Amino acid sequence: MNDIEAILEILEACYDAGGRGIELIPAGKVGEAAKIMAETHDDFIITGSTFPGPDPLIDELANLNAKLIFAHGMVSDKKDEKLEKLVDEIESLGIIPGIAAHNPVSTLEYAFENLPSVKAFLIPFNAQGMFMGDQNKLENIVDNHKDKYFIGMKTLAAGKLDINQAYDYISQHNISCVTIGMVTIEEAKVSTEVALKVLQTS
Repeated sequence: MNDIEAILEILEACYDAGGRGIELIPAGKVGEAAKIMAETHDDFIITGSTFPGPDPLIDELANLNAKLIFAHGMVSDKKDEKLEKLVDEIESLGIIPGIAAHNPVSTLEYAFENLPSVKAFLIPFNAQGMFMGDQNKLENIVDNHKDKYFIGMKTLAAGKLDINQAYDYISQHNISCVTIGMVTIEEAKVSTEVALKVLQTS
């Protein structure tokens, strides 16, 4: 996370395979690499999640020209006033607010009722149901809220799923896009190509 050249190589490989953005937490050199990508590629989009510490680093994400900022799941899952203030702060900067959730069912239900301006949600979503809580309930929530945008994370179930199987499952649900963890150039290339092939034809 601190080798900017290595991060750039992975981002370039992803871009060459068709990926057009990054979802990041402002830590290490990832933000710097993302900024370089955005400056050198007109169609590269930065989205991010707030930092889970005392300072959410919203200004740092705003300075990267993030188009969408998710409240981190460690904040969102508490479902309290701090989440509502974070959403308001993001919105006040003219940035689209989103909510990331590690306990998605209860957090989504809370957000739908208390934060109607939030339309984007970053949630764990995979064929194994890993990290999803009640998988059937979450699938129903996602598929029955066509007015919301759901971004899948943990889509490979921490590397336990075959990539084709993983994205075939995603393609059957109301998932707008996915975030994919990548640590090698080959992983970036293959994961991006397969995800786009499956998701763009569904």
